[in-house]
Order: sequence, then C-alpha cells, then structure tokens
Amino acid sequence: MIKEINQLWVQAGDKIDGEVIYTIGLSSQLQDEVGDISFASIADLGAIEADETLLNVEASKAAIEIPAPFSGTIIERHETAEETTSLLDSPDQTSNWLVRMTASEANAFASL
Repeated sequence: MIKEINQLWVQAGDKIDGEVIYTIGLSSQLQDEVGDISFASIADLGAIEADETLLNVEASKAAIEIPAPFSGTIIERHETAEETTSLLDSPDQTSNWLVRMTASEANAFASL
C-alpha cells in the first residue's frame, strides 16, 4: 500500500526482524512544483524524528527542505540519486526513492 504525505510517497514493504520497512520517495506533485532537480542531500543513516529534514533539494523552480513524515531509523539511503539527481525527476518509484526506514511507532503508517 502506498500513501502520500508532505509531497512524498510512502510504501509499506516487507518485514525484517519483525519490523516493517518503509520506502519513501518524491511524489509527482513535488516533482512538478520544484522542476528539474540539480542538487539533493538526503538525511544520513540512523535515527530521524518526524519533521526533521529528510531531504534538501535545489531545482529549477525552488530550493526546499522536505521533512520526514514520521520518526524512525533510516536503514538505507539512495546515494546514487544524490550523484545522479535526474533519478529524482523520474516518475518511476524504483528510481525516485530517497530512503528505506523503520518507524518508531507501530501505527506511524496508519496515521499518515
């Protein structure tokens, strides 16, 4: 299941060690609003709180910070997207994802 919040899409995925892994990426609405992305800085691995900066992005129409939709632990970053920012412009969710993370609270996804 995929939900959209804060101009991000969030997909609940498989469980690892009993924890659901969530993949988070850029919504088409955000892509349209910012234009072609020229710079992206994704949050580091480890703990992140809801509303802390998940992504800093500079694009042809805007430079913005995108907050994390919920608290949790980032376990994987899409590092290639920082180097090849055109991936973040893609409509393909296998290309425009930012992080994979677990949630601090079991109902985090349900409350989006």
